[in-house]
Amino acid sequence: MTVTVVGTGNSGCAHAAVLAHKGHAVRLLKSSRALHEDSFKCIEQDRKIDVVDASDGGRTFTAELEMVTREAEPALAGADVVIVTIQTTYHEPLAAAIAPFLSAGTLVILLPGYLGSMYFKRHLRQPDVVLAEGETDPYNSRLLDDRTVRLSYLNTRSALSFLPVAATSRCLATATRLFDTWKYSRGNVLESALHNPNLIVHTVGTILSASRIEHSRGEFWLYAEGFTPAVWKLISRLDDEKNSILEFFGCPRLNYLDAAKWRNEEDLTRDSLEVFQGFAKSTTKGPRDLGTRYIHEDVPMGLVLMSSIGREFGIVTPVTDSLVNVAGALTGVDFWKSGRTLDKLGLAGLSREAFIAKLTE
Repeated sequence: MTVTVVGTGNSGCAHAAVLAHKGHAVRLLKSSRALHEDSFKCIEQDRKIDVVDASDGGRTFTAELEMVTREAEPALAGADVVIVTIQTTYHEPLAAAIAPFLSAGTLVILLPGYLGSMYFKRHLRQPDVVLAEGETDPYNSRLLDDRTVRLSYLNTRSALSFLPVAATSRCLATATRLFDTWKYSRGNVLESALHNPNLIVHTVGTILSASRIEHSRGEFWLYAEGFTPAVWKLISRLDDEKNSILEFFGCPRLNYLDAAKWRNEEDLTRDSLEVFQGFAKSTTKGPRDLGTRYIHEDVPMGLVLMSSIGREFGIVTPVTDSLVNVAGALTGVDFWKSGRTLDKLGLAGLSREAFIAKLTE
């Protein structure tokens, strides 16, 4: 297939390289000048990305891309699938910028989504474009230098949700041709939005480890250091608020640790906390400071969104709200103002039934 990957950071470069190596015609589109400029210029020169695949015994390969560009129109023309890997904070302007160039019938996958599909739905011009949201990337990855990416591990299972839901069977088959771990679907995009693991562990782990992060000056390992028994108690409370929202809209409850095990572990009979602790040993260092996207993306796009849904439908979210307030106090940023809300998504003022319809039709 012809696949356009939007975003040239860790995720974009990694998944573009893997798909090109599998034989797809891959175009890499840089949508801003905010980050990874040196890397983009290096890859642009010969359209090649070097890969070290630690998930497969450390094998190495070089992938050649069909196109590396800043120009949306040629990158998107005739693409079968568009995979958006940029930070979710930029979904709204990106949707307006690329929607005019999407072809009829294209599948657009947001990794992750946080209900960003609603921005894209608003700007679509072509018929039969299907939107999808993921919860996390197929591969965990990191740029090692300007043209080399390291694949740390491949998630055992990955789920997508589709808008409209009626397109699920057909489009899941398309997604599985890209990554065979994309074999599962959620009921709607709200499920995928709230099952984004970053909503839970990035926010809680980073906020509660603020002094350790600043003191360590780059020698902090979030997954190995940040989750003690007391922190798990707080996560459980936050997770309960998430599941109360999902349950209100008819979605099944699924706690964070069980969801993490489902993504990461073949043997689902294993203890969920033990699986998480094993996963933590494979992760990389970070974050280095409180400017991290773990706060500046996942608090406004995740926690503020969850709080907004709760307020709209009378579901109390005291832990969520407290975390937003503390994150704002730590950083001096008004995340309530910058955050993603139902009003900004065009979903405010709806009945429960009308809201569900917007998530599925």
